[in-house]
Amino acid sequence: MRVPVSVVAWGLAGGLVSATLVAPATASASTTAGAQAAAACVPAKNIQAIIDDSGSMSGTDPTRLRVQAMNLLIDALAASTTLGATEFGTSVADVFAPAAVGPTAPAMKNALNAAIQADNGATDYNLAFSTARAVNPGATARIFLTDGGHNSGAYANAHLNPAPQAQTPTYVIGFSPGLSGTTDQARLQQIANETGGAYYALPDAQALQSVMNDIQTRLTCQSATKTFVDNIKPGKSKKHGVKIKKKSRSAQLTLSWTSPLDTFKIKKLRIVRNGRVVAVKGRNLKVKTKKGTTYLVIKVTKLTPGKLKFKVKNTAAGSGAPEVTVTTQVSQSKKKSGK
Repeated sequence: MRVPVSVVAWGLAGGLVSATLVAPATASASTTAGAQAAAACVPAKNIQAIIDDSGSMSGTDPTRLRVQAMNLLIDALAASTTLGATEFGTSVADVFAPAAVGPTAPAMKNALNAAIQADNGATDYNLAFSTARAVNPGATARIFLTDGGHNSGAYANAHLNPAPQAQTPTYVIGFSPGLSGTTDQARLQQIANETGGAYYALPDAQALQSVMNDIQTRLTCQSATKTFVDNIKPGKSKKHGVKIKKKSRSAQLTLSWTSPLDTFKIKKLRIVRNGRVVAVKGRNLKVKTKKGTTYLVIKVTKLTPGKLKFKVKNTAAGSGAPEVTVTTQVSQSKKKSGK
């Protein structure tokens, strides 16, 4: 699979200029190295999520955006992909056993909603990694999500698989103002580096969904995301366009925001070439949409070269904000969508 070789800091939290095209969260030693990694990419077929549910989460993620981020992952993965989830704190419990997401997606989401309640005491990385390894020894990637450092005894480098087993690339999401510049953050970077994954350092929970989507596109060998951050008034929209590569057979548009009281839609999806519309939704573009309370995952197939154009519309600003921030990420794949 494609793995960055150094730590990533993600900058999609609120406050960015409206309609700014943000650099994708990639990190590579050189352009050549990045191209070689992309060429050698093998999709992850078995993923284990390890989710911090310690008591501090009631303050750092009060609206449980980590649940929405996991729901987004479930909706974005191919139906045949195996996914398991473990929640940890002082103790550890299986949220759901590893299974193909296609037939079990509703049950997985229900289990997440029931289990992730910020009610699991302290933060024990050792127990988290050892349990996740035991319940899903065949995982080819792990996603480790936490808002704080290990605080249950000495850390025993439990992220490392025992020899001669190869290391499992671990994609680490650390979010909390208290992680900045601390030994805790250095440990999270170490976990990512020593397993061949990547570390995403976030100031708060706002970007959890967009970062989870970025990880998903890496694990499924899609192109680096083109990311737009817009502040949109109720009833208004913003226009965007992304060039479709000649070899692309599918594209994924992912929208995410923070309040379930707000809603967004993609409008006027089409492909334009030499000033002419050559493909539109509903006729020669096949479009499938999956909705969460704070996200949309839109799969587009039957692509043709040109520029994919669309509008992002704020259809209901129930949160009462004069403008609502929405992040739109567009990625492409040489393979058809697995959904």
